[in-house]
Amino acid sequence: MDNITHTLVGVLLARTGLNRLTPRATLTLVLAANAPDADIVARAGGSLTYLQYHRGPTHALAALPVMALLTMLVVRLFWRRRDGLFPGGRIYLLGLLAVATHPLLDYSNTYGVRLWLPFASTWPSADVFFIIDPWIWAVLGLCVIGPAFGRLINWEIGAVPGTGRRAAFAGLLFLVLWWGVRGLFHQRAVAMLDAHLYGAEDDRAAPLRVAAFPTPGRPWVWTGFVETRTYYQLIAVDVFGALDPAAGRLYYKPEASPALEAALRTPTGAAFSQFARYRFARVEEQEHGYRVLLTDLRFMADRPNAFVCSIELDEKLRVVGEGFRF
Repeated sequence: MDNITHTLVGVLLARTGLNRLTPRATLTLVLAANAPDADIVARAGGSLTYLQYHRGPTHALAALPVMALLTMLVVRLFWRRRDGLFPGGRIYLLGLLAVATHPLLDYSNTYGVRLWLPFASTWPSADVFFIIDPWIWAVLGLCVIGPAFGRLINWEIGAVPGTGRRAAFAGLLFLVLWWGVRGLFHQRAVAMLDAHLYGAEDDRAAPLRVAAFPTPGRPWVWTGFVETRTYYQLIAVDVFGALDPAAGRLYYKPEASPALEAALRTPTGAAFSQFARYRFARVEEQEHGYRVLLTDLRFMADRPNAFVCSIELDEKLRVVGEGFRF
């Protein structure tokens, strides 16, 4: 998920009462909720390096204790004498709690997260939330900002200010329930895709694979993915409507070729193939060689020009250039 969502979760965790356990508890929870995204430093190495390390080592379950420890050390820098003795144990446990929410939320969306490093490099994902969910922003934001206005009003009328604890629990409960609702919608979308036959009228067959990806803003509409023997298909799925299996856009599978095999052996092609769960390739013959384009159909509907590898080969299939862009 995005860092605004992670930050809101950290603030709400603090307001459940955890902020009473120690000074700097809110700071600890917010920092820890965002700590795994320290891998953003990989951007300095370029897009491909970022792809290789983002949502990788710092997001793995095995790294949670380390990220909590780093959070504790950062909080120690902000500790002041008036705060008393530094309660390292409490700060560490608070950090560990908040850090654990980060890979869980990242697992919820289509991009995925490498939870099992260093033992496995797979990218599991629940595919229930878009990377930025405006409904989560709205509700969690209201649960954070609302109590502040309430305290201001109470101060004006001389009433006892509230703590925002109820709103915090309400926001976190919404997040859990919203995951459940989106999960049911996701199952419905996948079932709708799997219930149809695809292809020409005289050659229809059950799909080899189907999937559904969330779209921003409209939780009942999903981007459906269908794989057949000869093509991939992206199709809009309204879980409250009917599905037309002939709608959408087709992406025909490329034939096996030496140029494609050579492109997939390049560092860029190999790294991207490890990441892409729904890889699509296109081979373009040029005057002095070939251009091979690789993309991931997960992102094609919303960002058609993103997550694209371009690999240039000469007539003898030697690599002339390779690049990747988000």
